[in-house]
Amino acid sequence: MRTSNREPIKVIYDISVLGQGHLHLLARTGIFRVVESIAEGLTRSQECDLMFSVNQYFQLLDASLDYLQSNPKLAKVPLLHSSFARIFYKKLIDTYNLVGCQTKINEASNLGEDKLFLNEVKNHLENTLQMMGGYSNTIDSGNLDEVDIFHSPYDEIPASVKTVNKLQVFLTSYDLIPILHPQFILDERVSFLQKKSLASILQNDCITCISYSTKNDLCNYLKIDESRVFVTHLAAEPSIFYPCRDAAKLASMRSKYGIPDAPYVLSLGTLEPRKNLDGAIRSFAKLIEEQNIKDLYLVLVGTPGWKYDNIMAEVSKKNFLKDRIIFTGYVPESDLAALYSSALAFVYPSFYEGFGLPPLEAMQCGVPVITSNTSSLPEVVGDAGIMVDPNDTDALCHSMLEIYNNSSLRASMSLKSLAQAKLFSWERCTQETIAAYRTALS
Repeated sequence: MRTSNREPIKVIYDISVLGQGHLHLLARTGIFRVVESIAEGLTRSQECDLMFSVNQYFQLLDASLDYLQSNPKLAKVPLLHSSFARIFYKKLIDTYNLVGCQTKINEASNLGEDKLFLNEVKNHLENTLQMMGGYSNTIDSGNLDEVDIFHSPYDEIPASVKTVNKLQVFLTSYDLIPILHPQFILDERVSFLQKKSLASILQNDCITCISYSTKNDLCNYLKIDESRVFVTHLAAEPSIFYPCRDAAKLASMRSKYGIPDAPYVLSLGTLEPRKNLDGAIRSFAKLIEEQNIKDLYLVLVGTPGWKYDNIMAEVSKKNFLKDRIIFTGYVPESDLAALYSSALAFVYPSFYEGFGLPPLEAMQCGVPVITSNTSSLPEVVGDAGIMVDPNDTDALCHSMLEIYNNSSLRASMSLKSLAQAKLFSWERCTQETIAAYRTALS
């Protein structure tokens, strides 16, 4: 254990999310980027003696090791795990695969008795693999004795960690949407997993939240001591989100996504009810119909989510909208700076956000932002953007018209966006995380 505040803090940081994202590219969501960025920040810091762990599933061990080898910024950080458990699990997989191959050979040869026996063995192995795969005690308990901090940035706290009395435990909470707003969640497992994760917190554990809004929601829900809950604001990656002035790149982006050489309002996020995109479409339709605007488009970036049909139904209500709204689908990170930078304004009328990264990304690209006056969004946008009630179609419509008609307002808001975005950085997030560690240890 640490003997003074000047010594590096010995930290175990769970990277199960990174292993999952390495296995499945669609799992590389916002949380994946957050975990990756904080892991890289802690690695750079001289204040931490960092180790990684994979605490939820044995099958993520190999994926996490492969991920670390693919990321030179993290490749040298040791990944703790039980070597026996990993070898045993791999042997089970190899045996299962071997039995599966032999079963296919026997089926082709019509060897009935051997087939029945092998199928029975295969079923037993499959059950064992499922049991092992969900087993979360992947760390040798001896690795925990000399550690100061164990930090799980997403999953529940492992049982093996709870048994070490001198270890200070941290869990990260991003939002309480499944608990406070279950109407916005399709998959009941999401709500179950979040409740399970929060239920794993013991009296002396600590929590990091990505906004003061999330902290307030969490404290009200758990009735936890506020001094044990710390805010670590997120950031937008500067190498991805920046004001793009490259004319060739901007033109190529428009061509790629079928965006005409005309002004457009942009929105980005999963196409689902919580994002209130049907409200944005109603406001946009009202704007161009009442003002008879001929040259303005609405560009919606994101993959279809649940109740996506509601959004398309809103588009179908007005015949002219099918020619004025552009759905890009998924957009790779390499195109986002150009897509943001070309926009007349960024509109984000979400009902609830734990932080709201897209408005920050837009501001970092120098784009005027219109967003909701709810949850964490005012905290992120500050005085740089226009805030409206997400249920007020007229207010959103009026805000878009103001920006469309007023070039000086656009220029002023662009400068304010850039200034506000500078308040957030991954370095600041890392330092807030380390400060939370030190406070908890003191």
